[in-house]
This record gives sequence, C-alpha cells and structure tokens, in this order.
Amino acid sequence: MDDSQTLIFALGSLLGTLGQLAVIIACIILVSKRKNTATILMLVGSVLGLVFTVLNLSGNILAANGGVESLMTWTKIFALLGPLPYILFGIGLLFYAISFVKKGNG
Repeated sequence: MDDSQTLIFALGSLLGTLGQLAVIIACIILVSKRKNTATILMLVGSVLGLVFTVLNLSGNILAANGGVESLMTWTKIFALLGPLPYILFGIGLLFYAISFVKKGNG
C-alpha cells in the first residue's frame, strides 16, 4: 500500500473519531441537563462506540500478527460484539424520542 492510500485511510479514521467525540460531547451535555435512562444509554453507547473502535483497530493489528486464522477469529468475535454500542445508543435515542413526544413537545 502506498503512502497516499495510507493517508486516506488515516484521515478517514480521524474524521470518524472526531464524529464520535462530537456525539459523546452531545451526550454528556444531554446527561447533565436531563439525567434519565435514555440519555445515560446514549452516553454509554457512544463511549462504547469509541472504545470498540480502538479495540477493533488494535485487535486487528494484534490478531494479524498471529496469522490468518487468528485474524479470522477476531473478526468473527467483533462482528458479533461490534454492533452493541449502536444498539445501546439506538435504544436510548428511541426512549428519549418517546418521552419527548409524550410530553407534547413534538
């Protein structure tokens, strides 16, 4: 892989991480203003999303050093666990939206 491709992948990862940090900051603000199950689930999901991003990257690097079989095992495990943060965030957002509409704000 040449340097320009590596730079493109690195910039893409950086932009994704900046987006994740923005969502985490927004969730922190929400939790500080309205601490309830919905906002806490969104915060936990967004923080876990960032943690899982780092785990996936580092896990891929470590697993690749162990060979193809090790990398495939890691990929399978992460394929099952990877969506968890998004599920938590989505459930929290759904709860928040339902409570928002019930209050007559929508």
